[in-house]
Amino acid sequence: MNPNPRPVPHDPEGAAERSRAPGRATPDQAALDQAAPDQAALDQATLRPTASCPAAPNRADLGSTLVLFDWNGTIADDVERAVRATNAVLTARGLPELTAEAFRARWKLPMRAFLTGLDVADPAAGEQHWNRAMASEPAPVRGNAAATLDTLRSRGALLGVISAAGSDAVGADLRRTGLADRFDIVLAGCAAKTAALSGHRHLRDRAVYVGDTEYDIHCARAARYHAVGITGGYREPGDLRSSRPDALIDRLDELVPLLAVLPRGLAAAPEGTRA
Repeated sequence: MNPNPRPVPHDPEGAAERSRAPGRATPDQAALDQAAPDQAALDQATLRPTASCPAAPNRADLGSTLVLFDWNGTIADDVERAVRATNAVLTARGLPELTAEAFRARWKLPMRAFLTGLDVADPAAGEQHWNRAMASEPAPVRGNAAATLDTLRSRGALLGVISAAGSDAVGADLRRTGLADRFDIVLAGCAAKTAALSGHRHLRDRAVYVGDTEYDIHCARAARYHAVGITGGYREPGDLRSSRPDALIDRLDELVPLLAVLPRGLAAAPEGTRA
């Protein structure tokens, strides 16, 4: 484990909550693009945890913390599955397949915009096709996912998933992986991730959102969460870094020491964003 999660220098439709039937979201991208990063949080010198901040499973020191996760590419280690699902949509329409590298370069949300960019003429049907393909195939989760979630829960954190992926796909993954009982909140098929995050912001004094795309970072900032990027998902590390998350980690278990040093309370609202 890398004991030093890296601070980053200056440098979809309807959802059902807590039903255990839980995906990636789609707020107004134009509005998100107007939101400047939270410079004060970026400049926090204390965002560099060290090995002197070990996990302490028996301490309830995270009782004031809400930790929400994106699912695909964040907890699910499923880039290869996503490439296959995308190619199933493309080949069924006589379009050329994508390599994993091309998928990572072109992935974006909302899903229909991603498919339109790949010349899919029926993006709504294509999105349904993609979600069915994802639900039909199991995918592994990242290493230490269960242990990390257990540690966070044992220390009092409220945990959840906020995803734009289809409820059937996310629900199937949660059942297959045995992780469903680790989460207090599950929202899938979110058409507006910022709104979904904002709707839960009041639950704890400090809120953190972990995701693998720039979209996740922008949504977290707009909803006044501390934004944590995780590499190895649907986008490249440089793409994540460009969105200026509060911290960038490579492994889920790096989140535990990171929470020991992230500021308490509300993350500052990005400039140009209404409080």
